[in-house]
Order: sequence, then structure tokens, then C-alpha cells
Amino acid sequence: MAKTAKKNKKKTLRLPTFTAIFFFVSVLSYLASVLFLRTYNNSLSSQKQEIAAKISALQVQNDAVAVEVNTLNNRERVNSIAADNGLSLEQNNIITITKTDGE
Repeated sequence: MAKTAKKNKKKTLRLPTFTAIFFFVSVLSYLASVLFLRTYNNSLSSQKQEIAAKISALQVQNDAVAVEVNTLNNRERVNSIAADNGLSLEQNNIITITKTDGE
């Protein structure tokens, strides 16, 4: 008896099957990336709004402090406090310091 050689047929992935699988994987990847990016964009947008609210609150505080500094820095106010404490101005001892742009 002669042995018959059996030919093993290799299963080949045909082009239409490969195309269908590739298309399905591509659609799933697209949907996953769209959902992820939309969620990420929403979280970034909410963080941006929170930071903008903090910035505006700090700007209001800075403006209030600047007004207070200008009020306390008034020359007449300083002179009146000095006069109340018994201090007087001597013109020979006054030194004026000006702010320069270089520093």
C-alpha cells in the first residue's frame, strides 16, 4: 500500500475578509478616540473656567488692595499722624527719593 500524501491546505485570509475586519477595527478605534477626546475636551474646558474665575477674583482683590495702599500712602495722612504724635517737619532734613526706570 502506498501512502498517499495529504496536502494541508493553508487557510488564507482573503482580501474581502481582511478589508471587513480592518474596517471594523478602524470604526471601533474611531469611536473610542472620539469619546475619549470629547471627555478630555470637556474636562479641559471646565478647568479653564475655574482658572478664569480664580483670576478674576484675584484681580478684584488686587484692585481693592491697590486702592487701600493709595489711601494709606497719602502725604497729608502721614503728616497728620506725625503731627498727632508731636513730630514736625524740618525742611533741612527732607530728602526726596524718586523712582527711576532703570531699577
